[in-house]
Amino acid sequence: MTATLIFLLLFLLGLFLALRPLLGPKEPFPEPPRREELLEELEVLKREVEALEGEEKKLALARMVELERALEGYRPPEPRPFNPLPVALVLGAVVLLGVGLWRYTLPRLPGETTVTARAEARELKALSDKAKKTGAVEDLLAWGRKAFELGVYEQAAEAYMEVLKKDPRNVEAVRRVGILLFLSGRPEEARLFLEIAQHAEPMAAEGWLFLGNLYFQEGRYQEAIAAWERYLEMGGEARERVQGLIAMARAQAQGGKDGKSVYQARCAACHGARGEGGVGPRLQGNPILKAKEAVREIVLQGRGTMPAVPLAPEELSALLDYLDSL
Repeated sequence: MTATLIFLLLFLLGLFLALRPLLGPKEPFPEPPRREELLEELEVLKREVEALEGEEKKLALARMVELERALEGYRPPEPRPFNPLPVALVLGAVVLLGVGLWRYTLPRLPGETTVTARAEARELKALSDKAKKTGAVEDLLAWGRKAFELGVYEQAAEAYMEVLKKDPRNVEAVRRVGILLFLSGRPEEARLFLEIAQHAEPMAAEGWLFLGNLYFQEGRYQEAIAAWERYLEMGGEARERVQGLIAMARAQAQGGKDGKSVYQARCAACHGARGEGGVGPRLQGNPILKAKEAVREIVLQGRGTMPAVPLAPEELSALLDYLDSL
């Protein structure tokens, strides 16, 4: 944003310098007459001088002599010298502004946004092109990993599905497809992929994390606790967050239909224990929470990567009241 403002100021400065001559005061004396104008005046005087008498005739003859002398030594007015500096400044400012917009604000490559570094997007495109060209499993995995890392989930899903077509036993691809299915709101299919992957490769921490999230969202608290505990055993990095989720799951397993309990049971796994955000967006201070009907529709029908959450009317009402208090 700062770079864009600087380029815009440079453009306006160059434009001002280019237009400055037009905005200044007019010259004190008019331009000298052109040859055609002098000839035209002389012809008029020749036609009128015969009808004049006395002093008027003398003045007309004197003017004719003056015009004839002016025509003998006539030199056309010299054109104003061209000053290239204002034009160069304007063109330079336009070029800088265009380069700045192209470099800092405009997405250009698949996966590139205003927050994703262009170098990362370039790398993602190179991996994608290579994988599509060779079709090798290792190239497809490299593409899928980078896309998953950058949050470009459509490309990640495409890459991992291609891996499964060539190698259905590839555990990484099975696990990542399960995670992507969960994020896209397809928990039943996600559960199948994740359970197969974790059975084949129980040391993968991220699989236990998402499997726990899935169980928790379905209200299967003991299974969620067991999955998260396996995540901690495997050295998962989000220890503090998962420990909080385990505590909430244990509390929720004892029952409770108040808004906080419903939130902890159905929402906290993705949105954080206090709405601070996680896999899902931050809820604390989110203005959409003030529009209860919109929130109601999102909860019951899902939106984007968030799946629908079936709730009884009293649970939904309590949840909306709790969300409004965040």
